[in-house]
Amino acid sequence: MTSQLRRAPSRQVAEDGCDGAKACGHGKDISNQLYKSMTGRRYLVVVDGSIAVTDWNSLRASLPDEGNGSRVLLITDSAGLEAVGHAGHTYDPIELTRLSPENTYEVFRRRVFGRGDCPGRYKSRYYQDVFRITRGLPLSIVILAGVLRSKELPAEWDEVMAQLAPAREQHKGSSSSNNSRRIMSLAFDDLPHHLKSCFLYLAAMRESTPVDAQRLVRLWVAEGFVRPRRGSIMEEVGQGYLKELISRCMVQLVDKDEFGAVQTVVVHDRLHAFAQDEAQEASFIESHDSTDVLAPATVRRLAVLNSTTDRYVQLSNALPKLRSIICDFLEGRNNRSGKCIQYSDLGFLHASKFLRVIDIQGLELKKLPNEIGSMIHIRYLGLQCGDLEKLPSTIGNLVNLQSLILGGRHVHVLEVTAAFWRIPTLRHVVAPFALPSRALGDLHNLQTLHGVQPRGWDGGNNPLAKATNLRSLELSELTADHAGALEAALESLDLLVHLSLRGDSLPASVFSVPSLRRLQSLKLWGPVDAPEGPSSAEDVRYIRPNLTRLSMWSTMVKQKFVNMLAELPSLGELTLMLDAYDGDRLEFGDAGFRSLHKLKLGLPELEEWAVGADSMPGLATLTLCRCARMQMLPEALAGMEQLEEVVLYSMPDMVGRIKEGEGEDHHKVKHVPVIQTIY
Repeated sequence: MTSQLRRAPSRQVAEDGCDGAKACGHGKDISNQLYKSMTGRRYLVVVDGSIAVTDWNSLRASLPDEGNGSRVLLITDSAGLEAVGHAGHTYDPIELTRLSPENTYEVFRRRVFGRGDCPGRYKSRYYQDVFRITRGLPLSIVILAGVLRSKELPAEWDEVMAQLAPAREQHKGSSSSNNSRRIMSLAFDDLPHHLKSCFLYLAAMRESTPVDAQRLVRLWVAEGFVRPRRGSIMEEVGQGYLKELISRCMVQLVDKDEFGAVQTVVVHDRLHAFAQDEAQEASFIESHDSTDVLAPATVRRLAVLNSTTDRYVQLSNALPKLRSIICDFLEGRNNRSGKCIQYSDLGFLHASKFLRVIDIQGLELKKLPNEIGSMIHIRYLGLQCGDLEKLPSTIGNLVNLQSLILGGRHVHVLEVTAAFWRIPTLRHVVAPFALPSRALGDLHNLQTLHGVQPRGWDGGNNPLAKATNLRSLELSELTADHAGALEAALESLDLLVHLSLRGDSLPASVFSVPSLRRLQSLKLWGPVDAPEGPSSAEDVRYIRPNLTRLSMWSTMVKQKFVNMLAELPSLGELTLMLDAYDGDRLEFGDAGFRSLHKLKLGLPELEEWAVGADSMPGLATLTLCRCARMQMLPEALAGMEQLEEVVLYSMPDMVGRIKEGEGEDHHKVKHVPVIQTIY
């Protein structure tokens, strides 16, 4: 935030400082807007990380000091304190207590040995060494643990400790930050060669911002960092790389799905700074956050991040050897002339004929230049850009393209040349394309197809006959006319794991087509053509043994359909929203939903919800959203010992019913540790 205050005079802020969704004061200075927003109010601002003097001054000037108890909490190191001191501000520092030797070793032990006990010889031999080396700093502890957990022999541990001995013996007076840096360097040097490239690539991501794991792995694959492994697709190997970096504590896990796949990660700010320094020194990646970038003509990878000025970054020179460019702009920005940046502003790419990766986010872009077709080495083309209306026909010339990711605020449905669908290297297509019925080529490498709409699908033709390795498919604008072609397509997709369908008529056969036995995640948006359920519903437990996550919106299914869902053996998450269920009484019978742990109901017409005594034995999270007519909670909730959280969203009457002391339903949820009410 502080860097934006200094460099973003036309950034919009909220009328209410707590609600970023309410834009105000287009083109006004963010500092003035923030000052006005906070005037007359008490605030607490938390700044986490190092801060420059200029950034600190910008922040303080943007916050009113009215003597009302408002505070700025700066969590930083000694360099950050020096910045505050140089700015002439007084402060009362609170030095955080470092971990004791006992707690240091306990954190270390858990990271190295997990829940198992530490062998006695390790504790007696390295107990004091670990504390002296890390000085009780949590980041240093976990990084050192990440190095040693891959070492099985005491001799290997001795070697690591010996390398860090100078920090222990000769540099006792060195700062904690320098000591942490030495541990980071050792951890980086200990990485296998292929993981070094993967780690350094994180220098191209935003600092302290969650990174989408799918995007990261796809970029690694496009860069050539991921080595083929027999029996596994490249993305699975890349996921393994990411998990190893997490295991080594070089990357922090933010979230993973119920199948164990990493979804989002983040890099600690100090590790991110270390990665940027190492990448710069090795000429691996040039990272910039200024507006005018003068990069060496020999640069191979360029990242432009945190561009928050009133105009887009401009490259000041041609980059003929550039292989990768990653840019992250603020979407909806205008340049100084007040006109939206048009496609001609991508002219700086024309001289970079050997580009493999183009990943640009937040650019106002209506169309791509025709010259994009001459960049035949492109493997990854990602454009999260507003107002994209057209793709040139030359995009079919990108014969090495693996991933095409298009998105943004107002991206229109795009017609794409038939030649595009004949690119044999395609692996991931996430774009609002019109999908023809017969133009697809041999797409045996295609794994992801999202955002597409069927065009000309009819009868029993199979538009995806040559895309048999699809793992994830999302289709929209489906009608009853597409039913035959869609069912023919689904029958050929034996490897499909994720399926999302949206339209006016959705086939209930998604629960009965035998080929989808690997299906794990299913989303349905729209009326199902057989609301009572498919004719072979009695076999659903065998046909969908792996279905774990199911979301249904406006599907209008009947009770019989719900009874079928209750038999799914692996269903862990169920969402029923809007008119997903057609009726005012919903019943979850005895012994149903045996694996369910997360349930979300948002059914405005629902009046009664009956739950059998043995239903949902593992339910942990229950969310009720705008079920305004629901009269009471099911009695069975009182016996659900695993229930950890109940969330009531826009249900004021139900909030009154569970109120302690006077609510009729309080006894049903009094054992639940967390109850949230949201209005």
